[in-house]
Amino acid sequence: MSSDDVTDQAAAGARRRDAAATRQALLLAARARFTQLGYDRTTLRDVAADAGVNLALIKRYFGSKEGLFKAALASTPRFLGGDGEFPRDRAALAEALSRQLAAGAWAEFGEHPVLMLLRDSGDEQVAELRRRALAEFGRQVLEASGAPAAPDARLRAELLVALGVGVAVVRSAVGLLPLADATPEDLLGPLRDIVEGLLGPRPD
Repeated sequence: MSSDDVTDQAAAGARRRDAAATRQALLLAARARFTQLGYDRTTLRDVAADAGVNLALIKRYFGSKEGLFKAALASTPRFLGGDGEFPRDRAALAEALSRQLAAGAWAEFGEHPVLMLLRDSGDEQVAELRRRALAEFGRQVLEASGAPAAPDARLRAELLVALGVGVAVVRSAVGLLPLADATPEDLLGPLRDIVEGLLGPRPD
């Protein structure tokens, strides 16, 4: 391999790293804006400015505001699973809830990222994305619960998702104490009781 080939490969690698870093910076900026302001009040110009890049790069990487929202939603850490696997049983579910509903759990977002799913966009396609994401959380909770296929099993799982969403909303909008300052250790015991009580009897 010639020295020119090595130089070209190094330059191509640097461009790929720069592109990946730019895309990530845009996603971080978009998640923060969508979470705090909602879809309608978030502008692509503001996202680009927050990321410190040219506005045209949003179109290059995401195509449109809707494309950016979809990508930001897809790249948001899982509400219950974090960056890893979704909890697979009730004990892990309660532990995940206690960590992710605790005070300061999402400092990098300013607010809980689930709020990005709640801000009204007035756009039916975006609303459908939000519904699908919340429905998927419910499905995964149901799977982790080990609950029998009872008529209200899905409803119970979605009620638990709603509990988590409600904590995020109350903390953001009201700052209700002691909930707003609760640590994972504070939350774990009550959440274990809630998970067991709400999800119902375990299958035999």
